[in-house]
Amino acid sequence: MVDIRVRFSKHGAIRYIGHLDVMRYFQKVMRRAEVDIAYTQGFSPHQVMTFAQPLGVGIESDGEYMDIRMNSITTCEDLKEAINTHSVPEIQALSVKILPEGSGNAMASVAAAEYEIGFKPDRIPECFKCSAEEIQKKISDFLAQEEIILVKEGKAGLRNVDIKDRIFTLEWDAAEECFHAIVDASSGYNIKPLSLMELITAFRGDTLYDNSLMIYRIDTYTRDAEGNLLSMDMVGHSDK
Repeated sequence: MVDIRVRFSKHGAIRYIGHLDVMRYFQKVMRRAEVDIAYTQGFSPHQVMTFAQPLGVGIESDGEYMDIRMNSITTCEDLKEAINTHSVPEIQALSVKILPEGSGNAMASVAAAEYEIGFKPDRIPECFKCSAEEIQKKISDFLAQEEIILVKEGKAGLRNVDIKDRIFTLEWDAAEECFHAIVDASSGYNIKPLSLMELITAFRGDTLYDNSLMIYRIDTYTRDAEGNLLSMDMVGHSDK
């Protein structure tokens, strides 16, 4: 048995397909590719496959991850080619790595996610119709608050969560005309880009228009032994 981490992209119309459908899609890809993927035991066997933080509907990404268990594998490049041959252009495997023994699975390993967040041209809030310098100043003022409260809904109902220390990076990219953010994406916090932008806009006394954001996930991160953020693509190795 060998555990494999696959980094994949999700673009185009496929971004409107939800997480459960993506899971079913990859199950079909594995069958069509005839790779030697492992199955669970029991009455209803299913492929041993775990995904990292589910991507919101409508978001494009080059930083999606799934871990699969293989009975056997020829090479990482062969597996990548087999996946892409039987996949659509909008979903492509970007890298395939062999995980070391004892690695946490993709879902349990997620610590943070990196995003570019922009506005659709006709849906820019009034508070951000200003220069790059002014936008960055507004971001600095937002981050300077003693606490930044996000209302999250859980099994026990609504609760207030201070996410001030969970916003690792937030700045305005003047060249791309978008926000660049790295935020906590662990199961305990999972700061969504929409929630972050709602907080920033509300802080300026404004509101977001419906369907106003263009969101792109750059990558997803875990933590190394020292607690530093590390791309999930850096865990494991290829067989080249």
